Amino acid sequence: MPEALPHEAFARAVHAAFGRDVRVGAAEALFGDASSRRYVRLQLVGGTAPATAVAMLLAEATFGAGGDELGAARADAEYAFVNVARYLAAHRLPVPAIYHDATRADRLLLVEDIGDTSLWKAATATPADVPRLFREAVDVLVALQVAGARDPDARCYAFSRRFDGPLARAELEHFVEHGIETRHGRPLPPADRAALLADLDPLAVPFETRTPVLSHRDYMAWNIHVRPTGLVLIDFQDALLAPEAFDLAQLLMDRTTCTVVDAGLERELVQRFRTARADAGLPVADDFEDAYRRCALQHACKVIGRFYFLERVKGKPGYLAYLPSVYAVARRLFDALPELAGVRQRIAALVPELAA
Repeated sequence: MPEALPHEAFARAVHAAFGRDVRVGAAEALFGDASSRRYVRLQLVGGTAPATAVAMLLAEATFGAGGDELGAARADAEYAFVNVARYLAAHRLPVPAIYHDATRADRLLLVEDIGDTSLWKAATATPADVPRLFREAVDVLVALQVAGARDPDARCYAFSRRFDGPLARAELEHFVEHGIETRHGRPLPPADRAALLADLDPLAVPFETRTPVLSHRDYMAWNIHVRPTGLVLIDFQDALLAPEAFDLAQLLMDRTTCTVVDAGLERELVQRFRTARADAGLPVADDFEDAYRRCALQHACKVIGRFYFLERVKGKPGYLAYLPSVYAVARRLFDALPELAGVRQRIAALVPELAA
């Protein structure tokens, strides 16, 4: 049964943000995500407040962690969304305005309502706009990396955490634990498990060898919204330092992206990214495309494990229905990495959907 909405907390946040003349006329629960956060759209009445605002409701266990991603648990002085949003807004990156921070008092954050049109929704509704929308998304990504390179700020949590080799391996272990062991209902023999993780280790190499840059960490078409004034980023609370190819790989190699971004447009967007970085004075390595594919395959493996974890362990139904498209992305990436043919064959013995 859904938790009751905290209407008194809504009223306190609205009064603090906009004054006592403003009240909540209606509250509409919005579709959630894979995290423990909930979202409610508030209709505002009276005063000079905007017509709507969105309340982000936080679970008890998530305040100090910044999110629900692997490796994110930490004790922070403020909610990571607030901390990272401050940095991004100061560098003119498009993020929702924060109207009131009641994360400590009421586990609630009152933010700007940016609408319901994600980049994915806009792209599927109007295919002719796909090239323009994804070019804009690439440009915003480069602006993010340029800001991080030119003005790193130790006060922003993103600069104190890194998507490194150990974290990349932890996500690959998550794939083995849930994408294989949870799926089949039994643990692998220790020697087989160790051998499989050793096979997957090449996917962790870019996270160890490449100079890290500021990364959204979840830069996908679902987490970019489209408004008449341009794109807006959401779900950036897990931002950190990561390989320069990682966010681009998430954007262009998500489980559904290939249905709107064909191979030709993908090549154009990769080149646009490389050219924009070079024009900004940021390095572009010759082996960028190889790192891009390895980052994308590492992420696809993590997602496979994540979806089994969410459905089989956390009891959130529906995620396994997304797996065929994730498997398709992983097969495409294995095809583009022929040096991993032996690894692929051994993994496919346990995950037949990944076979050539």
